[in-house]
Amino acid sequence: MRTVEFGRTGTQVSALALGCMSLSREKLEASKATVRRAYELGITFFDTADVYGRGESESILGEALREASIPRDQIFVATKCGIVFQGMNPDYAYKAYDLSAGYVKATCEASLQRLGMDYVDLYQPHRIDYLTHPEETARALEDLKAEGKVRHVGVSNYTPDEIRALAAYTRLESLQTQYSLLHLEPLETGLAATCHAQGMAILPWSPLHRGVLTGARPSPHDDWQAQREAGVVAQLRPFADGYGVTPGQLALAWLMQQPGPVIPLVGTANPHHIAEAAAAVSVTLDRDDWFEMLVIGRGRPMPWGQRPFAYLKER
Repeated sequence: MRTVEFGRTGTQVSALALGCMSLSREKLEASKATVRRAYELGITFFDTADVYGRGESESILGEALREASIPRDQIFVATKCGIVFQGMNPDYAYKAYDLSAGYVKATCEASLQRLGMDYVDLYQPHRIDYLTHPEETARALEDLKAEGKVRHVGVSNYTPDEIRALAAYTRLESLQTQYSLLHLEPLETGLAATCHAQGMAILPWSPLHRGVLTGARPSPHDDWQAQREAGVVAQLRPFADGYGVTPGQLALAWLMQQPGPVIPLVGTANPHHIAEAAAAVSVTLDRDDWFEMLVIGRGRPMPWGQRPFAYLKER
């Protein structure tokens, strides 16, 4: 398994991460087997959140790591805070966001207890809280770092301006955001550029666009968006065949080829799926192919069109 530096920490992590949102008691044995298989494949980066299964994902991840006797210092564990689902906290009757200092610290303690760990490697505000000043959130995160409960800080689902606002008060090492060949906003809105400027890793969630980019999901004929996505997958399939990989592996390789680094979070509770995804780490795409795949995903040509010099000749 290839490794990359995480942000500017000097810490090496696997180039692919296991997203743990799907871990559940309902699929307990498969969930634990997926964690074990990921580690066997060289995946050292595990991402979860306090709201995944209302804490269930964190608990299962911790159990699976202990039962497999995986050394704590050989893995990189990330979790998140700030989303409050109804029923999670008696103070909230409605889904809300809370990044106040007291809530950030309390939820970190709860996450550590569920994980059965003394610290997390990465702690991430899950979504922006418009009622808390970023300086207050940063102060809580800095306190947790000083106490040894959090080693590094990142953010999830932040805009470029929101990243800069929080980064003014604390060092940010990563951004977790939706990103795939069927969701290209990080490239087109300046998110990726902001991360490069800040020295932050990019952690795409849903890198296979809810499984659509694997080519294994049927597309309803009465849904124009699903049909457009199916058309993209059909155009990408010859590239996958040419490289001798599956469409899903091709889509992951396309993300990982970018600088940053870009570390896809592959969410699954299926050991076979994570094994297939891990094989994408060794795939390198030609530059021309990478850009042609981008054009296919965009559904429109890059600036200057597909024949960049045609306009000049016509003039």
